[in-house]
Amino acid sequence: MFDRFLTPHLQRLALRILFGGGAFLWIVLAKPAPNPVSLYFLIMVFLIYAVVVFMWEQGWQTIRAEHQAFLVVDILFVGVLIALSGGARSEMHLLLYFVVAMRAPYRSWTQAFMIPGVATLVDIAAVGQTFRETHWFDFVVRILLLWFLAITLRVIGLRSITEKQRSERLARELSGTHDEVRRYTAALEKANAEKERRLAEITLLHRFVMSVRGLDECDAVYQAAFDCVHSVCEPAWIFLLHKRSANASRVETRTFGDPPEHITGWVQKTGIDTDCERDGIRSSKRFGQRGDVESWHFTRCDKEGASISLVLAFPVKTAVLLEEQVEILSALMDAVEMELELLRLRQDLARSHRKLTESNRHLTRLHELQHELNKTLLTSGDVSGVIHQAQEIMAKDMFELDRLNLFLPDEGKVMLHCLTSVGIGDYPLDKISVPIDERGGAISKAYREGRTIFFDGEGPVPEELRLAAPYSKIPAIRSRIFVIVPLIDHRGKVIGVIGADRKHTHSPIPPETVTILEFFARHVAMILSIAGAGNGSET
Repeated sequence: MFDRFLTPHLQRLALRILFGGGAFLWIVLAKPAPNPVSLYFLIMVFLIYAVVVFMWEQGWQTIRAEHQAFLVVDILFVGVLIALSGGARSEMHLLLYFVVAMRAPYRSWTQAFMIPGVATLVDIAAVGQTFRETHWFDFVVRILLLWFLAITLRVIGLRSITEKQRSERLARELSGTHDEVRRYTAALEKANAEKERRLAEITLLHRFVMSVRGLDECDAVYQAAFDCVHSVCEPAWIFLLHKRSANASRVETRTFGDPPEHITGWVQKTGIDTDCERDGIRSSKRFGQRGDVESWHFTRCDKEGASISLVLAFPVKTAVLLEEQVEILSALMDAVEMELELLRLRQDLARSHRKLTESNRHLTRLHELQHELNKTLLTSGDVSGVIHQAQEIMAKDMFELDRLNLFLPDEGKVMLHCLTSVGIGDYPLDKISVPIDERGGAISKAYREGRTIFFDGEGPVPEELRLAAPYSKIPAIRSRIFVIVPLIDHRGKVIGVIGADRKHTHSPIPPETVTILEFFARHVAMILSIAGAGNGSET
C-alpha cells in the first residue's frame, strides 16, 4: 500500500526534503558557523534542486531507478556543508553516514563501493584548509566506518532481497496451494451434493419399490407414488393419468388435493402427451377470475402404447421445481412405470396360471370321462347314457356352456337327429332334428364338410349358417354364439356333430374350449364307431 501511494520518485523527493530539513535544524540548534546565512542559502538551493529533480524524473524519465549523477550531487551537497561549517571541526560529516545508509543496501556492488569512495573523496576535499587540524586517527576511523557501513548494509540488503524473493515465492506457492485447495474443496462439495442427491433419490425409490412390491391393484401404486411426490415437493394438486393400452378408450385419473373441476378437466384434456419421455415440461393456463394455474408434466410410454403421466399443478408463482427435484421425480416416474408394468405382468401371469389350472382340471376330468365311456362300452355296450352324463359335466362344470347337443344321422342320411342334449329343459328330443342339406344351417354344414364351425356373435349370422324354416323355430338349437364340432371316426368318416352354445350368457366361447370339444368329439366318435361295429350296424 505504501508503494502504491508513494512512488520511487516521490520517495526520493521526501528523503531529500527530510535530509535538507534535518540539516537546517542542525544548523539552527548547533550553530556550527558564526555566520550561517551561506548555510541557509545552500539548504534552500538543495531543496529547489530536489523539487527540480522530482519534476524531471516525473516528466521525462520513464525508468524507476535513480540516476547516479543525482547521487553524486547529494554527496557533494554534504561536502559543501562540511566545508562551510568548519571543515575538520564540523560534525556535518555524520550526514555522509545517512547518505550511505539510505543508498548502499539496494544497489549493485559497483555502486555500493562507489558511494563510500565518492564520500571519502568529498570528505577529504571538504576538510581542505583545515586539514592540519584533523586528528588522523579519527579521520581514518571515520572513512573506514563509511566503507564498513556500505559493505555491511549491502550484505544485509542482499539477504533481505533474497528473503523477500523467497517469501514472495513461498507466497505464490501458498496462494497456488490455497487456490488448489479451494478448487478441490469446491469439487468435493459438489461431489458431496451430488452424492446426497443421489442418496435421496435412491432412498426415495427404495421406499417406493418396497411399499408397492407384492401389491395387486394399481390404486395402491398410485397412492404410494403420491406419498413419494409429497416427500420431494408440496404441490397444490397432483394428478396421475394412466392409459393401460394404446386401444384403451378410458384414461384412469387419480387426484390428490381435491382440485377444482375446471383444473381437473384441463389436466385430463392435456395430461397425456403423445410426446412421451418428457420431464419437467412446464405449462400454464389462464382461467380468468378463477386464477391462473401452472403445471409440470412427467410422462412415460411403453412400446405397446400404454402411458402414465404425473402432473403437478400450482397456482401461478406459488412454487418452482428445482433441477434436483425434476431429476428425482423423473427417476420416480421410471420406477412407477416399471412397477405398473410388473403389476400388469403379475396379473397376466395370474390369469395364465388360472387358465392353466382350469385347463389341467378339464383335462383330468376329460380323461375320467373317457375312462367311463370305455368302461361302459366294454361292459354293456350302451354308451348313450354315459355320453349324456359327460355332456352334462362338460356343459355345466367344465366350460359353462348353456346347451350341448349330440346329433347323429338317420339311416337314410337325410336328417340329423339329437341323440342327447343338455340345457334344453323339458323340450322333447324327438322334435330336435335338422336336414343334412343347406336347410340345416351350421349343424348340417359342419357334418357335410367335416370341419368345426364357430361364430362368436359379432355382427349378423352369415346366411349359410342360418337354419331354414321351419327348423329355425326350434328353440333348443337357436343361438347367436355357437360352435359345431364334427364327430370323425378313425377312418375319417363324419358320423355326427356336437353343437354347443351360450344363448343365455351371451359371452364368447374361448378357443381353449373349442379345442377340448374337438378332442372330446374325436373320442366320442371312436366310441360310437366301436359300439356300432359291435352291434353290426354301420354308423
